[in-house]
Amino acid sequence: MQIHVTKKVLDAIPFAPEEIPEVEGNPMYAWHANLITFNRRKTLVLMNDSTRYVVVLHGLKAKEIKQLDVWVVEAIRQTLKAERAQEEVIEQYIREAGGVTFHKTKNRSMVTRLNQACDVAACFYNELDPAELISTTIGKRASRFLVGGGKLPATYPHEEMMKELAELAGVDSIFSERAARMHISMVLEKQLIWRRVLVPLNISFTDFHQMMQVLFNWHDSHLHEFLLYDESVSSDTSQIPKPIVSIVSYEEAFDYAGDMELKREKGLLLSDFVPRHQYIKYVYDFGDNWEHDIVLEEIVDDAFIESPVCLEGEGTAPPEDCGGEHGFDEFLLVMNDPAHPDHQSMKEWVSGQLHREFDRIAVNHELKMI
Repeated sequence: MQIHVTKKVLDAIPFAPEEIPEVEGNPMYAWHANLITFNRRKTLVLMNDSTRYVVVLHGLKAKEIKQLDVWVVEAIRQTLKAERAQEEVIEQYIREAGGVTFHKTKNRSMVTRLNQACDVAACFYNELDPAELISTTIGKRASRFLVGGGKLPATYPHEEMMKELAELAGVDSIFSERAARMHISMVLEKQLIWRRVLVPLNISFTDFHQMMQVLFNWHDSHLHEFLLYDESVSSDTSQIPKPIVSIVSYEEAFDYAGDMELKREKGLLLSDFVPRHQYIKYVYDFGDNWEHDIVLEEIVDDAFIESPVCLEGEGTAPPEDCGGEHGFDEFLLVMNDPAHPDHQSMKEWVSGQLHREFDRIAVNHELKMI
């Protein structure tokens, strides 16, 4: 595996680069890398030569730089695992790429592309976790920006990376075959708003949360939690007992945990709990308190999907910060009556809330980015 590094990286590593081989190998097994600073921490941005896929290491210190060959491989491994690629395909890629060697950059064109990848990664610096050396989240996000143009076709790096890994493995799909078909409905008295979705079982709860945001056009402006119930609770949600586990994304929750078991969202997979638990409640925005019932309908053993897929749905979700269910009812009353004295002001307000009608095609386009 060839890693072509900029002068900033050369100045940081305690060893000299090797000469670039006269015969160029498969660009899928070559990466370019640059060292930049985010939040006063050294950050290595890697870009695959063939697909322009991005991998990020944040907070490198001297001991990690001395073992940069090891950390580069592990960062690629962990980021591809976060894409939900099959582990055997990832290991085949790493094995066939060979041992890590460091070289100077190939040409100005590759350096320009690398700088563009660094600029895109910088857009998400506020999402970097100082406790994580390998930032799979930033790598995934940066790989979902359209690249190319001009004489080159416009492509999404993450899609190209998955295609080339599939070709390498000689398979049609590199994703896990198992998925859960779920029915998700908002808990409302007067309105019927629901989605039916097919979800990869190996999706992380962090991405599962992002899926919920896309399905109901939320904008991740508030806290959320997942509530798990006894394994005997299934699709009959008429008499739901108290939850036994809360999956949270914020540390402050542990300061007032109470009797219920709390788990950190980070690192958990849907398959850790499903299909064992057939009913989950998702709560978003503890002020407006939007509750969503998630019911497992079926486990599909031959799905082979990369990202969640919305199969069908009905109803447009409320706009953010409308005041809960009562405020949503009032919103609909005003918006459906052009003669209402508050109609124009409400129309102006909602235009700034990024509120839109449910569109399954648009939703599935966004879900592909998770």
